[in-house]
Amino acid sequence: MKAVVTGGGIAGLLAARVLGESHDVVVLERDKLTNEPEHRAGVPQGRHTHGLLVRGGELLEELFPGLRDELVAEGAVLADAGDMQILNPLGWLAKTHLGLPLLSLSRPLLETCIRRRVNAEIVDGVHVTGLSFRDGTVDGVLTRDGRVDADLVVDASGRSSKLAAWLAEAGITTPEPEVVDSGTGYATRIYAAPEDFPVVYAESLSAPNLPRGVAAMRVEGDRIMVTAQGAIGDHPPRDLDGYQEFLDSLRVPISKMLADAEPLTPVYLFARTASRRNAFEDVANWPGGLVAVGDAVCAFNPVYGQGITVAAMEALLFRRHEDFSAKGCRAFQRKIAKTSKGSWVMSSNADRSWVETRRGGLLGWYLKKWQAGIVRDPDLFRRFVRVVHMVATPASLLNPVVFRRLAKYSRPGPRPERRPAGSTPR
Repeated sequence: MKAVVTGGGIAGLLAARVLGESHDVVVLERDKLTNEPEHRAGVPQGRHTHGLLVRGGELLEELFPGLRDELVAEGAVLADAGDMQILNPLGWLAKTHLGLPLLSLSRPLLETCIRRRVNAEIVDGVHVTGLSFRDGTVDGVLTRDGRVDADLVVDASGRSSKLAAWLAEAGITTPEPEVVDSGTGYATRIYAAPEDFPVVYAESLSAPNLPRGVAAMRVEGDRIMVTAQGAIGDHPPRDLDGYQEFLDSLRVPISKMLADAEPLTPVYLFARTASRRNAFEDVANWPGGLVAVGDAVCAFNPVYGQGITVAAMEALLFRRHEDFSAKGCRAFQRKIAKTSKGSWVMSSNADRSWVETRRGGLLGWYLKKWQAGIVRDPDLFRRFVRVVHMVATPASLLNPVVFRRLAKYSRPGPRPERRPAGSTPR
């Protein structure tokens, strides 16, 4: 059996890794690839901070035993997930050791190390232009240079996927995608790491009054990747003076912390952050021989760091699925939808808080409780981090013990004043 995966990003590579246990796999990638960790045009968000969630790291280690040690040997920074220094609207999060390994690294390094380990034929420089059908079943892909036969085609081409258009050409109508856009934009610059700079240092955005934030992470090469973030169109600028003024405007003293750091790159922008979900599971006449995974199905705002972890969860579905007839492929898309549902609900609801001004009610009240709780209560912080990193389900936050602890924070303290440059968190 031959499987063709369109897209050589992380979702495609992980799908190829699992499919390789039962199929001959060919990965078709549009970009030219090298064996070194380099940025490529097909991953514009790759120049910005990438959060590999703890659960994602666990799944990657399951798929590629020894990967964590390899990444650390390549310069990735290994820390505890409880050591993050993050300022939310009510103060600094209550740090506490969690025993959860957190890898801090660049996207190109992670993708390159995964690609080296995938047992599949990877063909770069291939521009896929459509699907090939026979008797209502997909039997390959069309490219600018011809056609590639396949018993199974996996669309892992990400946010740029043309799958809906290709299906429409065959008379298969898909629902309009659900889109939630918080108007978030990023600007990133890399610096030589100052001594004692934290592994993760951030100020979180918070609707409706705090549209600016930053995420700074240590990455390989003893560098700091600093991603300024702005929601509802309040984007950090590319010019150096404007970027610096944006950092100066934040409550965290990151400008002071970087004052003597050597800049290593210009400022790079990224603003294609809208969350988008395609309900392919609802297409009654979905063809056999075709499935879609990753951002081609459900693309999250990258600020939440969910994409890699969800892609790994989806890849593992291939291990338990053998029927790729029309019926089997529809069933697979339902599994994909179920796998990404929880992450979609959490991130899309957070983004809606920027654009739906009347949102609030019970959810808004509960979130304010948590904002106060994770600042003051190490146990609530631990529970919160485990859910954010997908090692626990959101249901773990809905129990009597949590409610009793949250009840103590019915009157959240005042929003912290902007911290003077040079001061440090507790």
